[in-house]
Amino acid sequence: MSEGFQLDGQGPHAYERYLVPAFFDPCAEMLLDLAAVQPGERVLDVACGTGIVARRAAGRVGGDGRVVGVDVNDGMIDVAGSITAQEPDDCTVEWRRADAGALPLPDGAFDVVACQQGLQFFSDVPGALGEMLRVLAPKGRLALGVWRDLGHHPAFGAMVRALDRHIGDEAAAIMRSPFAGPRRDELRRLLATSGYDKIEIRVGIVTVRFDSAREFLWEEVACTPLAEPVGAMDDRGRDAMVQDFEEMLWPFLDDDGVVFPMQTWLVTAGHRGS
Repeated sequence: MSEGFQLDGQGPHAYERYLVPAFFDPCAEMLLDLAAVQPGERVLDVACGTGIVARRAAGRVGGDGRVVGVDVNDGMIDVAGSITAQEPDDCTVEWRRADAGALPLPDGAFDVVACQQGLQFFSDVPGALGEMLRVLAPKGRLALGVWRDLGHHPAFGAMVRALDRHIGDEAAAIMRSPFAGPRRDELRRLLATSGYDKIEIRVGIVTVRFDSAREFLWEEVACTPLAEPVGAMDDRGRDAMVQDFEEMLWPFLDDDGVVFPMQTWLVTAGHRGS
């Protein structure tokens, strides 16, 4: 089972530089708060990207805990490792390249299994959920973050429309994919049929700010597979797309730039009967 939305080259570095502080870091804190991660616990971060959930979890579990981050993307794992190599090792994070559908980890090895904004990219969601349940300790907690659909993300909806108008549906589909995950009822059904119980689903809201609509667009392009199709545009086409996007984001402008909300499902669950 492979995961989509793969990045190479400078993409993982841009992802860590721009998107992590903008919204992945605050979402990680919300997710770990909900999972109530405690000192000494064992935490697995599935589809860890550049590792923000794992890094924040390491600060919570301390030296007596254990944190492992897994991702199928070599570039993401390389960046994650380079970051923690420069940080204090109160809890060393173990980084592994692995597919979410075949975790190279023993049964029941983790008190918390987290997956932030990865579930919507898995080709076999039940298979990934089954693997997460397998490595979860009998009294452990699953913690998932899954973006709500595009209707709850007006700024990204504007970006999708601009891409569709100026490049085409294939480019627009790249930006739709992060928001194409299961909705609440489908999430609950998937978890229940995969063997989970005590399922709780909440909405988390984070306020996101960029210096300008133009900066927001170009940083998203740098951090995603959009870099190739946007890079192939001529200057006139790019300028027209930027102007269109800026006009659509006018309602979200203030004196300091562009600001908008993002909404994520925050899900916790455990073993059935635990």
